[in-house]
Amino acid sequence: MSASPASPTDATPRDAALDDALAEGISAAVYQRRWAILATLCLGLMTAMIANMSLNLALPELAVEFFMTQLQLTWVVEAFTLVFAALLFISASIADRYGRKRVMLVGLVIFVLASLYAPFFASTGGELIASRALMGIGGALVMPTTLSLVNVVFPSKERPKAIAIWAAVSGVGMMIGSVLTGILLHFFDWHSAFLLGAVFGVVALAVTWLIVPESVDEKATPVDWIGGLFITLALAGIVYTIMEAPSHGFDDTLTIVAAAVGAVSLALFIWWERRVAEPMLDLTLFARSRFSLSVISVTLTFFAMMGAFFGMTQIFQLVMGYDALTTAVAFIPSMLPMMFIGPLIPKYLERFGTRWTVIPGLLIIAGGFLLMTTWPTIPSYWDFLLAMSLVTLGMAMVMTPATNMLMSSVPRNRSGMGSAMNDTTRELGASLGIAVLGSLIANQYADNIAPTVADLPAEAAGAVQDSLAGAIAVTDQLALAGGETADAAAQIAFAAQTAFMDANQHSMLISAIIAIGTALLMLIALPRGDKSLSAEPGTAPGLEEEHDEAAVVD
Repeated sequence: MSASPASPTDATPRDAALDDALAEGISAAVYQRRWAILATLCLGLMTAMIANMSLNLALPELAVEFFMTQLQLTWVVEAFTLVFAALLFISASIADRYGRKRVMLVGLVIFVLASLYAPFFASTGGELIASRALMGIGGALVMPTTLSLVNVVFPSKERPKAIAIWAAVSGVGMMIGSVLTGILLHFFDWHSAFLLGAVFGVVALAVTWLIVPESVDEKATPVDWIGGLFITLALAGIVYTIMEAPSHGFDDTLTIVAAAVGAVSLALFIWWERRVAEPMLDLTLFARSRFSLSVISVTLTFFAMMGAFFGMTQIFQLVMGYDALTTAVAFIPSMLPMMFIGPLIPKYLERFGTRWTVIPGLLIIAGGFLLMTTWPTIPSYWDFLLAMSLVTLGMAMVMTPATNMLMSSVPRNRSGMGSAMNDTTRELGASLGIAVLGSLIANQYADNIAPTVADLPAEAAGAVQDSLAGAIAVTDQLALAGGETADAAAQIAFAAQTAFMDANQHSMLISAIIAIGTALLMLIALPRGDKSLSAEPGTAPGLEEEHDEAAVVD
């Protein structure tokens, strides 16, 4: 399908927009259904994001059903994250070369089959972990292709808005997964947590097949398989180390091996990418401020955000006394700023530019974290809602321009390169936030509660000092005795909650400092008065000649 160019005298804004799309290699048929394509891609993105958080609330049931150890329960969650993060770069490169829609469909099939295997066929904890790893493979094939397709389906003038919507969905996707899972688990058993992902995957598979166009790198850039091997091993080693070091320590043999494999593989990847003719990741991109600054801002923002979510779930259930369903639903209102304001950010960007969008966004995030440091031992829901709404509002102001800056820095035909880098920084930032801030909370809680448990029996003292959950379990048991023992149990429970809140407030202060530090970096490094960073992605300096090198096949 094609359209004849409109004359200068009778052109309408719609005709002009279509002409822009045609000039960028986007067919008229694809242009006309671009918003339906975006909705489909967001559905595929949601499928991958839901799996990241959907099982946390089902772990107690799984432990009983499969007689799983604490280590196995940990790996039910972490198997997906580890495989997903490790394969993002290689899957994006394969998608660029062999077809983004094709790879997305393959990923959805793998995801659906793995999601169905777990509830219907898995009989051991090992099989459950294996199914989660397979879901990670499927998710890694899906997530980077969604942003790659957004980058090549939308003309440059509309791309910031499309990326804003994509960023909003990716930002709230994990929490929506927790909410839906919490609702399902209130009425059904653990099978529903897997079936939720399968249903999303089946619907996404059908509509992707019908609506999304195929898209390939017209230059047929070969897959850098050696670089792909190095970066996969590097990310696997790094992510494993981040996840395991806080609990097992850096003197654990597996942790040492993983860290060594990650470091050596990363060094080999850098060495190889500087020499190969068609690198998987063009390292010269880091010399461009828009690329490097976007990587830094995304990583640090997700670091701070996931650390906040990690502590907040425990505060809801163990301090404020919410059940799993109420906890899941309580997060919904705080997500609204990102969902509804995020898509409006491109208009703000157009007027004020990246500098005065990202910096205020980071300061708003810092303000939300600082409010969390003022919470009483038992905060109200309104305390949470105000602070977390500020955090998600700031996230919306940061993630859209940061994602747009990153995608505008890579050639359009290599959209997978930018998408993989964007997704990897998110995963690394989130993993670091949970590991570092989670470890900080745990260690400071143990120090804070130590004087309180000095007179308790050794077993009870150990449980109380290990975690707030252990403290609540012990004090609930003691309260059954009634009388003075119940009064003492209530005092210990309150002391444990106070110790945890103090530790959480310390971590939130660190998150606020990180956000303020990132804002200062952006103030120094982002060009003054430069609005080009927020407009026309895909046209970064030095890339104009490659602007139309990605083919979209209707």
